[in-house]
Amino acid sequence: MKKNLFYSALLLALGTLVGWVASKTLLPLPWMLGPLLACAIWSINFGEKIAPPNYVFPQKFRNYFVAIIGVMIGSQVTPDLMDQFTKYFPSIFGLLIFSWCAHFVNYKIFIKFGKYDRATAFFSAAPGGLMESIAMSEQYGGKIKVVTLQQFLRIIFVIILVPIMISIWLGAPVGSAAGLLLEKNAIISVIDLFYIAILIIFGLVLGSQLRMPAGHLLGPMLLTILFTLSTNINIHLPDILIVVAQVIIGTSLGARFFGMDKRILFTATRLSALSVITMLILAFIFVIILQNLSELTVVTLFISFAPGGVTEMSLIALSVASSPALVSAHHIFRIITTVSLLGIIYNRWIDKLS
Repeated sequence: MKKNLFYSALLLALGTLVGWVASKTLLPLPWMLGPLLACAIWSINFGEKIAPPNYVFPQKFRNYFVAIIGVMIGSQVTPDLMDQFTKYFPSIFGLLIFSWCAHFVNYKIFIKFGKYDRATAFFSAAPGGLMESIAMSEQYGGKIKVVTLQQFLRIIFVIILVPIMISIWLGAPVGSAAGLLLEKNAIISVIDLFYIAILIIFGLVLGSQLRMPAGHLLGPMLLTILFTLSTNINIHLPDILIVVAQVIIGTSLGARFFGMDKRILFTATRLSALSVITMLILAFIFVIILQNLSELTVVTLFISFAPGGVTEMSLIALSVASSPALVSAHHIFRIITTVSLLGIIYNRWIDKLS
């Protein structure tokens, strides 16, 4: 027990250090992707030599910080955002169709070219929700290391390719490459901390009692949405809390890469490149179809459809004078619908094919 705690502390120290270094660079989502990448490399090369036998990162500890991310996502769904959903219904509806078209195409890619089992292919193919897909893949018997790797590579490829594509289109750098940062929450309110604690505790209970897929994320997220919409209270999560949550989540994901075969890494990279390029082409097709039906510009639509991280896509929107709130609304909708329907679709269709 003490050896497990000591090794977990070692990984967290490594993750924190690399996250801090990454935050000084242009790496997107540095506090999560930095620890994830560092701990994955460490685990692949040194994990089996140093870690205690049968080591597993403390899952109950991690779940509290996954719940923080759930509260963060849910807190962004405000009444004003709901009004924007109705105003931009064509693009929101198009995004729903795109998400599942992309998921289906990705699933076929991973089945045909990766020879993955159905559970691994299905959750690797999800065009959104890194943590959610990983949690559900574990629940339904997928290969969690492979799903983690594929979802991680999806975010990396999208975050790298989309700014480059738009930079070429506009002739100027965008997003993190332009040195932009999202507005920070400098003030920590005691009442906000109280609300966050209550939503985390009762959200985890809700997710567990209702046996929701990825309930430690979906429970707090749905409870926060209901709270914010019914009370009109805007919850502001302190930056330090979000940073700590990202470090712990990134570290815990990286710790799952013990003994990862480098041939699997090469295969996953090849499949991810094919998957992301296919999704971006599909996104562009949807944008062309929707441009005359939506009030959004072509560039804003493309950013809204690109299956990357909410934070980085919002940075890109900010740099091209689009509305980060609208872009965030689209990506939040994509995440919510993906998370809400993943388990249902898998149980009703994919699992029956096995």
